[in-house]
Amino acid sequence: MVLDERRMQRNRQRLEAERDRLRQELDRLTAVMDDRERPGLSTHMADHGSEVFEQAKNLAVGERLRETLQSVIKALQKMDRGTYTVCDRCGGQIDPARLKALPHATLCKPCQALMERAPRSR
Repeated sequence: MVLDERRMQRNRQRLEAERDRLRQELDRLTAVMDDRERPGLSTHMADHGSEVFEQAKNLAVGERLRETLQSVIKALQKMDRGTYTVCDRCGGQIDPARLKALPHATLCKPCQALMERAPRSR
């Protein structure tokens, strides 16, 4: 089943809105992190621990936001190239129902399952 033009346009609108939301959230998070005191400058050890925890949490959230933003941008680029519904791994079609649920998906469901089972290397 192929994605019709109307669904494609809806997905583009959703992706563009998500891109804008993620950029705003990253900007807000960056501002919060810039405004915070650096750990170790407070006078109490408990304050230091709380600040380190918040900093680590914000770094993790920021990383996840950046990863999602990159996926959204990649999906928009695939739309522009006419390859939006094509799986990046196997070249097969991504199910329109999957793209409806997850507009920034770049892998078909079987390939996504394989990628999730594979050990991550860093």
